[in-house]
Amino acid sequence: MEVPDRYVMVAFAGCIAFATIWQPIAFGPTNGVAFGQPFSVPFGAAEALALVALFLVINRMKDDALLSRVDLLTIGAVGVAFALPSLEAASIAMATVGVMLLARGDPRVASIGQILLALVSYQVLGRLIFDLSAPFVLRLETFAVTALLSLFGDFSRSGADIIAPNGFTIFIEPPCSAFHNITVATLLWLALIKIERLEFLRSDWWALAAMIAATVILNTIRIALMAQSEPMLRYWHDGQGVAIVSIVMLTALLGISFLSRVRPVAVLA
Repeated sequence: MEVPDRYVMVAFAGCIAFATIWQPIAFGPTNGVAFGQPFSVPFGAAEALALVALFLVINRMKDDALLSRVDLLTIGAVGVAFALPSLEAASIAMATVGVMLLARGDPRVASIGQILLALVSYQVLGRLIFDLSAPFVLRLETFAVTALLSLFGDFSRSGADIIAPNGFTIFIEPPCSAFHNITVATLLWLALIKIERLEFLRSDWWALAAMIAATVILNTIRIALMAQSEPMLRYWHDGQGVAIVSIVMLTALLGISFLSRVRPVAVLA
């Protein structure tokens, strides 16, 4: 008896869940940042929702034959990468299948490709892109924080340093960049859509823009608070402020997503 396509994809998604959850626990986190703070756990809300969305979309395949024999052979071949103790190797398999399924006419299959590529972007590709663009991104964020602080005091900037009136100086390190938070917001945005439905609405793109803007603004405010003094730095970087920022940011992202669904606009062609 021929195995339904849905069962093949469930097995593939199970390997993804294993690689996403277990490998970072065994070998350390790959991103180092979740919601603009140092990681306290190697597995975040965005990844969890993305995996939930992936399994739900696969379940919508039912017993329909949506994959070709070439598709199934490719999935089986690249699935060997999950045997390696490397999230990067698993990401190659996910990216291969994601690209292969992305442009399919069936929205269920295309949605699987979208989720796979979003997971890869969050876990690996986003980090590589940031490594290449970090000097420019960090300089831009330093400028934004200094511009905000200039409204409330005689703060100044010298290169990558932000200098308070009392002489206290900080600089933005890569883990504190809003860039990482944007990849989290994008993955969360896509996961929430795919849990609800397969198609994108016009309002979804406005929601994504609003979520990215909220992420950048909240992260800029957090860094501005850290720039006030050493006690403020300890509180907002290592203390209870970390939890506050995480909760506020997650609440803001979920709130924007909810509000975008109150009056949805027509489905995009």
